[in-house]
Amino acid sequence: MTTPSRSAPRTDDEHPRSAVGARPGRALAAAAVPLLLLLSLLAAGLGMLATGAVSPATLVPASPLVTWGLPVVRALHHLGLLIAVGAGGTAVLLLPGPSRREVTVLDPLRRRTVRLAAAGALLWTLAAAAQIPLGGLEATGAGTDLNVWDVAMGGALGRLQMLVAVLAALATLAYALARSTVLACWGLAFAGLGTLSLGLVGHAGASLDHINAVNAMALHLVAVTVWAGGLLVIALLAPRMDDAVLGTVVRRFSPWALAAVVSLALSGLISAWIRLSGWGDLLSTGYGRVVLAKTIGLLVLAVLGALQRRRLGERLRFRHLALTEGVLMAAVIGASIALGRSAPPVPQSVPEIGELRVMALVGFLPPSEEFSPTTMFTVIQPDWIALALAAAMAGAYLIGAVRLARRGDDWPWHRTLAFLAGCLAFAWVLSGGAAAWGKFRFDAHMVQHMAMMMIVPPLWVLGAPVTMLSRATAPRTDGSRGVREWVLAALHSGYSRVISSPPMAGLIFAGSLVIFYFSPLFELAMYDHLGHVLMTVHFLASGYLFAWVLIGIDPSTRPINPVLKLLTLLVTLAFHAFFGVALYSATWLVAQDWYTDLGMYGPERLMLIQERGASIMWAISEVPTVGYAIVVVVLWMGSEDRRARQYDRKAERDGGAELAAYNAYLASLGGEARSDGVAQPGGEVRPDGADRPDGPTQ
Repeated sequence: MTTPSRSAPRTDDEHPRSAVGARPGRALAAAAVPLLLLLSLLAAGLGMLATGAVSPATLVPASPLVTWGLPVVRALHHLGLLIAVGAGGTAVLLLPGPSRREVTVLDPLRRRTVRLAAAGALLWTLAAAAQIPLGGLEATGAGTDLNVWDVAMGGALGRLQMLVAVLAALATLAYALARSTVLACWGLAFAGLGTLSLGLVGHAGASLDHINAVNAMALHLVAVTVWAGGLLVIALLAPRMDDAVLGTVVRRFSPWALAAVVSLALSGLISAWIRLSGWGDLLSTGYGRVVLAKTIGLLVLAVLGALQRRRLGERLRFRHLALTEGVLMAAVIGASIALGRSAPPVPQSVPEIGELRVMALVGFLPPSEEFSPTTMFTVIQPDWIALALAAAMAGAYLIGAVRLARRGDDWPWHRTLAFLAGCLAFAWVLSGGAAAWGKFRFDAHMVQHMAMMMIVPPLWVLGAPVTMLSRATAPRTDGSRGVREWVLAALHSGYSRVISSPPMAGLIFAGSLVIFYFSPLFELAMYDHLGHVLMTVHFLASGYLFAWVLIGIDPSTRPINPVLKLLTLLVTLAFHAFFGVALYSATWLVAQDWYTDLGMYGPERLMLIQERGASIMWAISEVPTVGYAIVVVVLWMGSEDRRARQYDRKAERDGGAELAAYNAYLASLGGEARSDGVAQPGGEVRPDGADRPDGPTQ
């Protein structure tokens, strides 16, 4: 019997195994997926029976294809989603690398994992596309002659499902073509965007207080997908991993699982608060009982996940725990399907008539106080997910600062103060008075806009979060990439080099204003929550890019001339102020249909509010201009001082060797010149006879 040579690559079957054989484990893993699917369908059926979702509708009789076929399609949809995200995340973030040098190559195990992600994404794509005509059939009812596809695409829900299908298809394509972890990471990114978009499907998209409802649903879906998908894929791949690799994967997955558990708890509380009238609904209504069963299942899954980390060295125990988790996971997925097909106890929509029209459009009523500079800081309209995100960013930064302090590393206190102030400003922007009035008044929206672009990002940039991440997080040495490595790789990518030039950053910062406000995009962001989220992300990202290029402490792709920074600052913010004047002079209303539908103010008052908002845009840009300029000059002077100190320290170490070499170089130039002329003091050389008293004169 021969043994493989040390130089030959080792196949999956050549990895060392524990006493338990690999092939029985692989057979069990192959049978696990259809078993989980059947269990999910069974749980979904029981849940629908408990909530009464299978009862025939009296107004629009449902087709049996919708009643029983849609849950099957959704079970396939959820299963494909879990595999796409779980396998993609395992390949990109969890698996150890093949060597220290081959950072992006796909080794056999990682290649198999990416292929599994492609299969899951393909299943997700097909199921997402199949939901579109089924949704149209549900809207038209049984025995209709209408084109169900046109009916589905005529509504917001059908278009959103098409968006999810497109994102799933892009994830499938990226996974299928991946020959490196970079393209696999793009597949994971598309899968993540598709998961976030799913938050708008179902009761959340049309609910009261739909900002919190949609955000909570999106967070819930991401957390469940990361956690359940990771557990499922690790259990499926465990028979192909040796004990060392399995231990590494589970240890790296542990922080993600903990974050998912906390996110599930937060999103569950928010969703229950919106959809249930009280705690009594958990026992008195069928919907509440299914919610309670799902909550218990998730808690048991959390306990089993903690036990897995203690059983890494016992493969048999790990397999048993994974099988138990799979059964509970299938039940939880089935409960989710049932809840998606059932009406909650609290109605989640209101008719767009009378005073209820404003609530139907925005999701909440405007504050009763008058809009003023004072009430912007006293009125609160909490966006709980934004508040949690701000707290999470601040907490992670403080943990990094404490870790550096314990290690004895110096970290300037003013960086910590700046980043925490940025997190506080971010919380106010999305939950303070500007957010409470932001959808009702253009001037309040402009305050929110200016803070997103010109207050929050500079504070974050001055906190140097990338430098904190790179110093507080241990680098990986096995050739794989964690969050630290992916952030640094993105920072030094070719795309980053293009957009981080000052002219490009200024163009993105200022040019997006014209595109956004002088096109239908602003009005779309008011009507559609997804558009509002994209607007927020774009404003924060463009402001951060602009601030990073001008006053960034984190390392850039290449050194930038401070004079170019100042020139970009003056040109960009001068255009910003000019745009404010142009908006003030506009004779038409921006997003006129939106403000007219609200019906809160007449045309003259709306024009006055718009002029006030344009004045705010023009006035607020002056203060950040001065602040940016001061910081640029201070950083410029600091860099010159550091360069001088570095030169002095180098001269002390080598005894002024660089200066001596330079003097020798000048002397050699003078020696060469003497062959044709005479060297003069100061290095000037004149032709022969030019320095003689009787030589030629001018």
